[in-house]
Amino acid sequence: MDKYHLVKQFSKPEDGEYVPITFIEFTRKLVGWSPGLRRSVYVENEDDKDKLKRVREVNLMIAINHLSGNTSSIELTDEEMAQFEEVYNSFIGKGGQLMYTRKKVDKKTVSFFEVHETGRKTAEAPGKYMLSDRM
Repeated sequence: MDKYHLVKQFSKPEDGEYVPITFIEFTRKLVGWSPGLRRSVYVENEDDKDKLKRVREVNLMIAINHLSGNTSSIELTDEEMAQFEEVYNSFIGKGGQLMYTRKKVDKKTVSFFEVHETGRKTAEAPGKYMLSDRM
């Protein structure tokens, strides 16, 4: 299967596909539908709002996509942001790897975050030894 959709700036994983991410920051942005461009665009100044349809405010999460190595943008609703904050607090306490996926809930597809354990055990502080002892 083609994995290109996972490494784009706006990655959209299918249900069951996970994208490892590192959180950078949140910003609130106005976004609206541009009939001329036939896509959603971010509103930079107030004059642009008159030309757009369905203008709304979203939480824009900037994260590092570990599959591509580049930064990705993820638009989140307030509910999705609250779910991310719960997972992020768990991540800070336990460690591991933040994973981003999308799940189908009723007829909508929502962003969903999980913490996966890395499987690597950290050793205690390494003991001091001489190189000759190791050989």
